[in-house]
Amino acid sequence: MSVLSNAKQHENLVLKSKLFRPQQPEQAIQRLSLIAHLNEGLKRKATFVIAPAGYGKTTLISNWTKQLDRSNGWLSLDSRDNDIARFWLYVCAAIHHAEPDFLEDTLSSDMVSSSLVSGHVEPFLVRLLNQLEEMSRHIVLVLDDWHVIDDQRIVDSMSFFIEYLPSNVHICFISRKSPEGLKARWLSRGWVNKLEADSLRFNLQEATAFFHKHNLVELSHDQIQSLLYKTEGWVTGLKLAVIAINGKVKDQLFHALEAPQVHAENFLAEEVFESLSESERKMLMKLSLLQRFNHELCAWMSQNDLEAPSLQKLIDSNLFLVSLDDHNQWYRLHHWFKAFLRRQLIDYDPRAETSLYGLAGAWCEQQGLKEDAVEYYLAGKHYEEAIRLLEEMKSFMIRRQFSTLRKWLSMLPEAILQSHHYLYFSFVFSLLWDNRPDVAEEYLLRAERILEEEAHSWSSAERNRYAGDLYFVRNFKSTQFDMDMVKGLEYIRLSLMHSPTGTDLIFASPYLPLAPSIYRSYNGKRGRHLPREIADTFFQSMIAFMKQMGIEEAIEVCYGELLYERNELKKAEEYLKKGLTKSIRTRHEPEKVFVPALLFLSRISVANHNVIAAVRWLEMAKEKVLENSSAMKEALIFIEAELALLKLDEGDTLLALQWKSKYRLSHQDAVSVDQLYNYQALARILVASNELRAAWNLLKRLWEIALKDHRPMDALAIQILQAVLQKRMGNHEEAILLIEGALIHAEPDDYIRVFVDQGLSVAELLGEYIQMRQKGLLRDRSIPSLRYVRRVLSSFADQGITLSASEDSLDTLEVLLTNRELSVYRCMEEGLDNQAITERLGIGMGTLKSHINHIYSKLQVSSRVEAIRRGRELRGV
Repeated sequence: MSVLSNAKQHENLVLKSKLFRPQQPEQAIQRLSLIAHLNEGLKRKATFVIAPAGYGKTTLISNWTKQLDRSNGWLSLDSRDNDIARFWLYVCAAIHHAEPDFLEDTLSSDMVSSSLVSGHVEPFLVRLLNQLEEMSRHIVLVLDDWHVIDDQRIVDSMSFFIEYLPSNVHICFISRKSPEGLKARWLSRGWVNKLEADSLRFNLQEATAFFHKHNLVELSHDQIQSLLYKTEGWVTGLKLAVIAINGKVKDQLFHALEAPQVHAENFLAEEVFESLSESERKMLMKLSLLQRFNHELCAWMSQNDLEAPSLQKLIDSNLFLVSLDDHNQWYRLHHWFKAFLRRQLIDYDPRAETSLYGLAGAWCEQQGLKEDAVEYYLAGKHYEEAIRLLEEMKSFMIRRQFSTLRKWLSMLPEAILQSHHYLYFSFVFSLLWDNRPDVAEEYLLRAERILEEEAHSWSSAERNRYAGDLYFVRNFKSTQFDMDMVKGLEYIRLSLMHSPTGTDLIFASPYLPLAPSIYRSYNGKRGRHLPREIADTFFQSMIAFMKQMGIEEAIEVCYGELLYERNELKKAEEYLKKGLTKSIRTRHEPEKVFVPALLFLSRISVANHNVIAAVRWLEMAKEKVLENSSAMKEALIFIEAELALLKLDEGDTLLALQWKSKYRLSHQDAVSVDQLYNYQALARILVASNELRAAWNLLKRLWEIALKDHRPMDALAIQILQAVLQKRMGNHEEAILLIEGALIHAEPDDYIRVFVDQGLSVAELLGEYIQMRQKGLLRDRSIPSLRYVRRVLSSFADQGITLSASEDSLDTLEVLLTNRELSVYRCMEEGLDNQAITERLGIGMGTLKSHINHIYSKLQVSSRVEAIRRGRELRGV
């Protein structure tokens, strides 16, 4: 079953009850001084409300946001949100819930999880921040229960988010503990407003008003003061006292509280718990295992118990239930009370959890909530039931992210993972997508030992399936983490040999975000990205492998892009059109294939001197995006940039300046790796507008991003732009060094178009470079071969760019060597030794050795034999 055809839209991922502001109790006390403090804090980036459970944090912020004259989004976090893609998906959903017109296409485009694959957190955040910057309204985003977030990547991403947060956005964190790692940095910069436990404690006036609202007007001043002292102003303690007082003789309660060893919160909780009927206690203990519940699930959990109370009765009893939506359909228990009840359940029946989790899993499965069911089954160690559902997810992209899949599978005993090979390798695959290559390597080594030591007892089909999955995961690690394409090629060949029908792993979010180039989006080593000697075989093998699962179109387009970069235009067009035709039939995110395919088909038309056809391809891309794509804005910025650059190459800057203004791009923007294309286009526009210093500063930043994120093609394109800019600024020597560096890194991969597409300025630079090589001014360094430089320059000629005579005669040693060096070389070619050469040419031995060293350096050799062979190659002998 195709991964693509079974992917779900993100709307299906969002549990909407997490986005509703919790309803305020009717007896809530208006805390005007705290509201004023919160309003004052809106001038800063963030507010932290930090206190232990039960201090009224959520009630206070709910009351505050309800009174605000600005939009506000709410997100109730739980432990499952320690998944970076899930976390930011819900943040976007919370913003969208507050501002329905904002991020509508972003959510439906599956942008969030596809952007947050390993190494792509920052790019997603930059896009989100830029869209927030464009929003005209102010918004407050509340993150309730922030303390449950312990994933360091989420913490780091939030730190980055706060760093560049626009002034129209304010974030409020509600937490039980102080996030010291973030807070210290933020406080030092004056970004944070805070409220802590001491500020949240009820004072005597508030406590009196609280008891009066609960119809306990008969409490004396001394009794209220005593309760306030014993509870230390703890709001939940006061609520517990209200319930306890209503169920017990007041004097007895106060007498018990006076005992010095009594801990008020535990005492009051036990008083409330003991005041309930046995059926109510049992029901609440069962519900303490659930993340959320509704009336139907509550009834299901109490099956065969005729005396079990309904959920409505528990709600009416005001037993610390929190509504999760505006329609009062879904609820959860107050966190503090839930923890208390969980402890009571363990004390009451330590074995009850297993059966209760099984009940919850069965209900979720019946309701079609299979992924929730898997979580409950695993929590209760109902492994057979969990595996039965996981079996249905093979070769399927689930609605959760890879870190969630990793968490699920880590709950299975090692023996079960080993006995279900697809689960074992799905787990290892999820470790890689969760950016844990070292841990994944340990599992892969273990799998290889098992294959070697135990596979002799398996059937042939079992061995082949196991080996196919093993080598598939090995290929992914080699290409994406080790950046070793040679090994990756061998692994994909082995995987295809053992498993010609593809893999049966469980997938989560394996696709990169929408980009103008698939090929440039993959990691690689500079100078050894995909050299010709392995590239063609690698892509043919990958296409054959992916074809088994019906998802080969992206690889075909990727290969077409590589062929274009090598200037093999006819073959490139063939593969781009193959992938384009198939992407039209793809129901899930076809724009991720057809946008780069159409952009590169347009470039091929330009290379063939057919600008009209080039524009036609781009207009087709625009039409398809407007008709079919939910990622409209993401795609249009690339397409319109390409149209603008076409005009810019003709000397017309109007469309380029309009593009820059429309998308509000500035050389001072925060830039991510997925925005390299947009900002390279901006750099070209800045150069054309004579904003040279701004262009240079931007290119320096882009260069660092490309290197840090292992984007060799982008690094190469940026380096060429830097060379052109340095030439424009009059720094000829720096320009020559930059173009030489680009040639050195481009030659092993045989890239041509990355130079030619920049036009005449690059051709001129290459001509100057050749002349400096001829004069011996570039010595004792690793240098590109002149045969390669000649190929690049001849491609400029194909574009109609006239080359000088010195540029057009690169196949002779006269271009490379000085006259004296050429004489020395010819003596060497005759077989004369050093002494004979000095006598013939009338030079000293030291001078001769210096000439020989220069010859070796220019020819990139280390011996006389290699020098003679290299010279013959250059002359075509």
